[in-house]
Amino acid sequence: MRKAMTILLMLALAIPCLAQKPCLVKDEGGETNIRKGPGTKYEIVEKVPDGMFINYVPGTNGWHKVYTTYTSGEEQDFIGYIAASKVVIPKRAGAWKYVAHVKDEGGETNIRKGPGTKYDIVGKVKDNSYILYSGEYGDKWYKVYTQTGALRGYISANKLEPLESPAF
Repeated sequence: MRKAMTILLMLALAIPCLAQKPCLVKDEGGETNIRKGPGTKYEIVEKVPDGMFINYVPGTNGWHKVYTTYTSGEEQDFIGYIAASKVVIPKRAGAWKYVAHVKDEGGETNIRKGPGTKYDIVGKVKDNSYILYSGEYGDKWYKVYTQTGALRGYISANKLEPLESPAF
């Protein structure tokens, strides 16, 4: 059940919904708790990997409601609550446009200052993780972004598996 729920949550942008908005769980290298109620005193109903997308409805008192990506009727199903401090919401329209899976080749993938291997490496991303990108540079390189919408650099297109997701 947990594996199925995690897979469904990982596809958070595949099914658009009017009431919920997509956001990212802060990438702090672990998992984040989804709770039955809006506070740490409530039991944990799900754990989601840091760095993944979820659907949420802005809440109050530091907690957001979290929803599934599958629908029952016209609404997505409610899962629980996540601490607002654990999510990243785009600060400006177009900060991120798409999400891609970094192919798992057992290591890390270089992020470069420009679109080509002749450019310096400015960072790395773990293989088998997710990355934000917006637009292409030719058909061989993508511009990639941080969770807050800042340009990180460029990544080789053959290292990514773009996920079908709507623009923000």
